[in-house]
Amino acid sequence: MAPRVKKKRGYNVRLRQEQAHTTRTRIIDAARRLLVGGTYSAVTMDEIAKEAGVSYQTVYAIFGTKIQLANAVISEGFSHLAEALNLLQAARGSSDPELWLQTVAKVWRAIYEPCADLLRFTQESGDPALQEHYRQVQESRLNRLKEVVSVLERSGRLRSGLTAASALDVVWAMTSPDCYTKFVFQRKWQPDRFEEWLASALIDLLLD
Repeated sequence: MAPRVKKKRGYNVRLRQEQAHTTRTRIIDAARRLLVGGTYSAVTMDEIAKEAGVSYQTVYAIFGTKIQLANAVISEGFSHLAEALNLLQAARGSSDPELWLQTVAKVWRAIYEPCADLLRFTQESGDPALQEHYRQVQESRLNRLKEVVSVLERSGRLRSGLTAASALDVVWAMTSPDCYTKFVFQRKWQPDRFEEWLASALIDLLLD
């Protein structure tokens, strides 16, 4: 009788991919906890590996360098940005300035709620690449708000004596990540309370 040939188990590609994705997510989550809770220069890859429950070789194999890992953290943390900004589409069919300001409050609450900690980290990291990311995010915010102020100006309801440039300054300051951080993180407001306050405050300050 011919000897039985032991069949090789099939290589489960999907399982391996799922395991790799899970490991990558664990590392990113661990890096986010440590990086935003400390400083970029102080946190080591070995500490991130221990926090994620993997070897430091695994972290290096997946991300290569700490800056590449930090960029992955930022990329994952801002994945909701386009969806949040799409909320502005709801206002584009309207010339009602109050609706636009209510939408501004909704949009920037939706942006900051998942990632205000990451914005603070990118600003304070001391790494030029991460700080450049923060600068680009703020430049994009300014351009979006220019559209809003244009609507307010065309409506004829800007508060008497208030120029479009001054209105832009007000909206810029009040929709800043620093403003959100002070109310929600430092004063322990709920995000929905912040959104309601921001909408009301903008309407009161900017419109007749």
